[in-house]
Amino acid sequence: MKDKVRILVGVDGSNSSKRALVEAVSCAKNFSGSVKVITIYKRGMAEKAEEVLKEAKQYLEEKGVEYYTVAILGSNPARALKTTAEHENFDLIVVGNRGWGSKASILLGSVSRQVVANAECNVLVVKK
Repeated sequence: MKDKVRILVGVDGSNSSKRALVEAVSCAKNFSGSVKVITIYKRGMAEKAEEVLKEAKQYLEEKGVEYYTVAILGSNPARALKTTAEHENFDLIVVGNRGWGSKASILLGSVSRQVVANAECNVLVVKK
């Protein structure tokens, strides 16, 4: 096992992503790891992305975990998570599961399904 586990977690401000952040922090504490929090936003939503990251930073600081945050302009969260994990050699991706929330997710598949199907590292999908 590695000395330090590198964990990537995607957040969007939803309750599901907040639960994913809680699990990522738990894993980081249990395995002496660090957490990188990313949020993907569309044009005109940079302010919302910064709010999401600000909330995540507050939680991470309270828990005393080594962390990094980044907001990425884009439209495909699953691809951003997969690419970041591959390029930066993450050991684990943590995502929330929101189920079949919209017609678009039925056609395209949810972010969590796409990440599980395409990531090269382990993926933890947080359901509750």
